[in-house]
Amino acid sequence: MKRLFMVLLIALVLFAFGFGGGLLAGRTFLSSEEKSPSTKIEEPGPVFFVGDFISNLAGTGSHVVNFKLSLEMEGPKSMEMLSSPSWLARIKNEVILLTKDRVFEELTSAEGIMNLAEDIKRTLNSILPPMKEKPPVVRVLFEGFVLQ
Repeated sequence: MKRLFMVLLIALVLFAFGFGGGLLAGRTFLSSEEKSPSTKIEEPGPVFFVGDFISNLAGTGSHVVNFKLSLEMEGPKSMEMLSSPSWLARIKNEVILLTKDRVFEELTSAEGIMNLAEDIKRTLNSILPPMKEKPPVVRVLFEGFVLQ
């Protein structure tokens, strides 16, 4: 009888430790993953206005795109670099070349416009020098976008 009591007592203690450890681990690992997205709000970086663009589109028909372009930059040093007229001219040239390759049908959907923004970002980050090992352009922002 005494032996049975000891086995039950040890089993109960092991169960309690296992249950308590499981609760502690669950609260620690699950709660940190749930709180991460809600507590980490990414502040926007400085925004650089590139300019207004009007460009003919490729393909059949005479379609034109008109948009205002801004770039969200990695930091203030990136902004200083873009204020140079030589960099601004290269950026505008790349944007015009990328836009002229598009056809009207590509830009009629939000996905097509997002693809254009991603291509602009990728191209600009490839020609601009990195800042602190990070690409200088974080996001491409369209302030207005009209297709005709």
